[in-house]
Amino acid sequence: MVPTYTLLADLRAGRCSNTAEVLDMVTNPHYLHMMMVLRAISLMAPVMGSEITCSNFLLVVAEASKDRVPNVNLNVAKLLQSLIPIVDHSVVEKTIRQRLVDLNEDPDVDVRYFANQALRSIDDAAVAQS
Repeated sequence: MVPTYTLLADLRAGRCSNTAEVLDMVTNPHYLHMMMVLRAISLMAPVMGSEITCSNFLLVVAEASKDRVPNVNLNVAKLLQSLIPIVDHSVVEKTIRQRLVDLNEDPDVDVRYFANQALRSIDDAAVAQS
């Protein structure tokens, strides 16, 4: 397996063509690997588009939202907020909003803050579309 710092550098430079290679790191129990996967998804999602984001990335992000490490959860909230303009409104309402509502009840104040910010973004996007 490629070291995470090399993989992220390759991803930034556009040299990583296999998303599975990145997503495989989710199984590593160390929270920094999860953080790297979340960062990688944040870089790949705008380029890959809605279909791949929904089929490959959203399940990983949803699973990460159940992590017990607050830093992972606040980064999940930030990532979910960045996915709002990428995915369809139905996905936002069906999947993303529910994860953010769950994160908004987290015991950590920072997680709740970023989840609340993302929920506001959903509401603002809905108002703008009306």
